[in-house]
Amino acid sequence: MTAAVLALFTGQRLAAADLQVPLGESPLGPVVTAALAEAAKRGTTHHNRVALVEGGYDALLLRVHLIRHAQKSIAVQTFIWSDDECGRLITYELIEAAKRGVKVRLIADHLFSDQDPDTVAFLATAHPNFAVRHYRPAASRIKPTRLQLLLAGLKSFHAVNQRMHNKIMLFDETVLVTGGRNIENSYFDHATGLNYRDRDVLAIGPVARAAAESFDDYWGYRHVVPSGELRDVAEVIARGDYRRYPRREDWDFGGLFDELDREANDPALITARFGASLRPVERAVFIADLPGKGKGFFSTNARITRELRGILEQARQRITIQTPYLVLSGPAQSLIEELHEKNPGLVIRLSTNSFASTDNLPAYSANYRLRGDYIEKLGLEVHEFKPQPAARARLFPGYDRMAARARQLGGPAAPAPFLSLHAKSLVVDDRVAFVGSYNLDPRSENLNCEAGLLVEDAAFAQALRAEIDRDLRPENSWVIARRRLPLGLETVNGLIDGVMSLSPVDLWPIQNTSSFELKPGMEEVPPGHPRFYEHHRDVGSFPGADGALSNKEILTRLYKAIGTPLTPVL
Repeated sequence: MTAAVLALFTGQRLAAADLQVPLGESPLGPVVTAALAEAAKRGTTHHNRVALVEGGYDALLLRVHLIRHAQKSIAVQTFIWSDDECGRLITYELIEAAKRGVKVRLIADHLFSDQDPDTVAFLATAHPNFAVRHYRPAASRIKPTRLQLLLAGLKSFHAVNQRMHNKIMLFDETVLVTGGRNIENSYFDHATGLNYRDRDVLAIGPVARAAAESFDDYWGYRHVVPSGELRDVAEVIARGDYRRYPRREDWDFGGLFDELDREANDPALITARFGASLRPVERAVFIADLPGKGKGFFSTNARITRELRGILEQARQRITIQTPYLVLSGPAQSLIEELHEKNPGLVIRLSTNSFASTDNLPAYSANYRLRGDYIEKLGLEVHEFKPQPAARARLFPGYDRMAARARQLGGPAAPAPFLSLHAKSLVVDDRVAFVGSYNLDPRSENLNCEAGLLVEDAAFAQALRAEIDRDLRPENSWVIARRRLPLGLETVNGLIDGVMSLSPVDLWPIQNTSSFELKPGMEEVPPGHPRFYEHHRDVGSFPGADGALSNKEILTRLYKAIGTPLTPVL
């Protein structure tokens, strides 16, 4: 614990030298100093500064800058840790920080992170200040065989399926970055195919201490295993024949980061890009599940689910949600019905992925199967994100560069990069906001560990809603509405569709909902408005599909038909 943080929580008077410890010479350092000093003066854990981080390039730039200026400690939790260019850059910077005396700890979920024993052996021995642990490794190996993974699943289906989905980076226990981003090219606008439209929140001040305590809980959890204790990694270390990366030139960055390397050391740019965005908020609270989520296969009272439910229950006028996967469980649907009963005028708007933008076809298929209930039973206003939105230049400023790289690597006919929604955010009544790792699906609700920042502040909530509302616009998303069928058959079809969606096998081919786009020159009106169908046109269930009845569409219909039993783990 840094001296500044220790003094804050023990009531000691802060010395001037102690106040300068967090972030050292970074232009964000004085902001930390001011926040800690104000909190210590008032004897509270309030007085945090918070800023949204929307762009992928900025998110990477911020991380590199903070790693380079951390003085005492860095803690990282991630669901995905990939050995691609961005993954290697962050890893290199973390090891360099360890070499200058910073204590670096990293926890990666095992199942979806890099599983090369040689690479992990190098990381396990890179430096005494650099430590890596893995959440729930199967068969005590970094790279179990398919048979070993199967046997582990048969022994404990829960142990294999219960994952750590938390995403945090913590610097000197006073600066927190949390949100939806993992460590991989696609989260930082550096992929030649799918790139995520994601969101982080940067928080500076006492709130970071709660994140540090949560991290320590995970670090000591019995199912979080050090790299060197994994059997296949230990074998590689014992042989000693794994490759080392002592110099920057030994890391393969693909020539991608020359500009970022310079900008990360530019105080004026960092101040303009991040420091100027930091604003005091009334209240900020870090919330996270306990390691393991809960007892049994599903947790019925998970901490973060309970907290978010309590926030939703306070809604009176408007709820705005952004989630990549929209798979509402029975309890979630019941909660929405209760909210409408208490407040009949409540508006609930959701931003989620479309068929063309999704990165998870089974989850989208479950959404597709339940869409009729969402629109007609629950009264939700659902907008599905386009893979090439009109706002692409703002959301993905490096598009042209990645498109050129795609052609360079894959030839002139290489598919173009596209955007997939990955941000997970909530705004209630322009008063309370949440940014974190939590998806609106059963897995986040009951199975995966999640984390995020809850902010009670009108200005912050309104700024976040403005970002989501921009993604909801017709040029950026299709809107889902009731399909118009000939001879007034909507009611009969809706009844059949609704009944079939509840059965284990759903073979009914005609969905009662469809995707709509705004007609040229028309004004946007919401579904349910008397003139909606005059202003919008039906573009079918799968806009953006590659031709008629593509393989992707066939799989979506197949998952819809037989995937009901899998819904709880999607």
